[in-house]
Amino acid sequence: MGKPCPKCAHVRAASDAGPDWQCPKCGIAYAKFQQAQSTPAADAAFRPADAGKTASAPASQSPGLAMFGHLSILLGFIIPLVNLIAPIAIIRMKRGEDELAVACAREAINFQISILLWWLIVLGLALLGFLIQPAIFLAIPLMAVVLVCSIVLPIVAAIKASRGESYYYPLTWHIFK
Repeated sequence: MGKPCPKCAHVRAASDAGPDWQCPKCGIAYAKFQQAQSTPAADAAFRPADAGKTASAPASQSPGLAMFGHLSILLGFIIPLVNLIAPIAIIRMKRGEDELAVACAREAINFQISILLWWLIVLGLALLGFLIQPAIFLAIPLMAVVLVCSIVLPIVAAIKASRGESYYYPLTWHIFK
């Protein structure tokens, strides 16, 4: 407790979850990171791309790209499949370079999968309303909630990303970590 992470400079608090040997913010194993830092320069070709970054280096070079990962969800309402293609492209291009953009893109994909599952649940309730009348009275407000969440939450996430912060959508299944 109290010792900063050698990679992201996060100071572990008592409330942080996860094992003591791993940073709760960036997920590195402290011992492996320190070992990679102490290897000779001749082995530099075998080190991960981010092993040479210092703790004072910014976590993200482009918060705009992280924002775009979240806002692509809204763009998907206008241009089909952009909501999936853009985050996947961000993950593929920026893996190992821009941790914030990759984390935001993964979270955007997780949110979209979760929203799809929530829509299926709500539509199932609506269809059940043909058999059991009170189910439709539950399905209609839930449709409104899911629709509002699918519009408002990506905007909130984009605002957080513009500040360089990660945002975790509520009631989202985290399939891609």
